[in-house]
Amino acid sequence: MTINQRKKGHDFERKIAKKLQEDLELVKPVRRILSQYQEKNHPDLKLGRWNLECKAYKKGFEPATAWWEQVLGVTREGEFPALIYKFDNKPIRVRIMAKNINRELRDSSKVVDLNWDSFTYLIKQMYEEDLKGHK
Repeated sequence: MTINQRKKGHDFERKIAKKLQEDLELVKPVRRILSQYQEKNHPDLKLGRWNLECKAYKKGFEPATAWWEQVLGVTREGEFPALIYKFDNKPIRVRIMAKNINRELRDSSKVVDLNWDSFTYLIKQMYEEDLKGHK
């Protein structure tokens, strides 16, 4: 990974942390988990039980399977994975498990991709307890 790619990744993580604070009206900011660079099994960001992996790339349409597998790999029992990704000149998208929208959907292999506003709406409406540590 080149220095420019790493910087782009760090900048995107900071942007997402700031957007979460603003859009979810958080008092305490969501912090980047810097130990992710020294140790394995850490997401880029953590919001309550949500493990957030952030990816920003120049070209593409669909996120790489490896990105989703990466966030699944750091998500433990009782936590929720979210892949936040963006390609140049495209809006931010968020991939989550379908069962995180509707608990009657139990198949963990089924995913949905949401736009940013839908993701933050979901967090506000269904996962308010995950915001308590930031209020």
